[in-house]
Amino acid sequence: MRLLKRVLLFATEVAGLILGFVISLSLAAYFDSRENNFAAIAFLGSLILTVVGIFVFRRKTRKWKIEQDAASWIANRSWREFHPHRARYVRIAHRSLLWLPSIFAALVLFFLPVASRLAFPSSHLIPHYRLSVPLNWLVIKSRGDYPYVWAFLSTERGARYGLTPIWFNNSMPSVVIFGITDPASGYLWRLPEREIASGHTTHIAKADFKLGTIEADCWEYRVPVHYAEGVLWEVLCSTRPNGRDFNLHASFFGHSEDLPTFYKVLKGTAPAD
Repeated sequence: MRLLKRVLLFATEVAGLILGFVISLSLAAYFDSRENNFAAIAFLGSLILTVVGIFVFRRKTRKWKIEQDAASWIANRSWREFHPHRARYVRIAHRSLLWLPSIFAALVLFFLPVASRLAFPSSHLIPHYRLSVPLNWLVIKSRGDYPYVWAFLSTERGARYGLTPIWFNNSMPSVVIFGITDPASGYLWRLPEREIASGHTTHIAKADFKLGTIEADCWEYRVPVHYAEGVLWEVLCSTRPNGRDFNLHASFFGHSEDLPTFYKVLKGTAPAD
């Protein structure tokens, strides 16, 4: 019963704080809709009253909480005296459990590519296509019927083993983007001729692919950048519109040593229908 009462008190405090915040927003919206200058005053005033109410409520229940904490501490001390070995194991388990959130957070931080694959598995990355992405790619996916997928990859040092590239590499990772358009769309990913004519970007080659029964084209460009040694590569790929299948688009921007991995993934892609 004591535990239930403590939980109910905590739930009451949280509910009161949320209710006060909602009322503050409602009053501010009401005065703002009437083009009244009291919107900010109403919001801050209601919020202050909510906080004061929470403090008053906690003061009213403080004596009961102190008594219960004291009783629990005395009971726990008596239990430790009668069961010293069991108390030791419980203390070790309690300390170990306290470290678990930090350990999980460290694993996600240092192995972010692998963690991202738990949230975005390969089988659900791109609608209408089967796409197999390596575990050492950091994947981010947008929402919607026509989602975009951003992937960050690197074959340098620890990144090739699934470690987060930004922590263990001397250079920025390469970026891959996947997207789809409907069958009626004739849009193709490629750089406009005027950008190539400016001399900043150089068109290197054009490659043809087969994604199952669908043909695709890739245009390769070499892009000089001031923050990288030499040049970076940009590849823009699109399936040829046939009016029947959804069109797949893929782009790569990064280091030349990461290009073979990108092409390997692209060649392994096929329509899901």
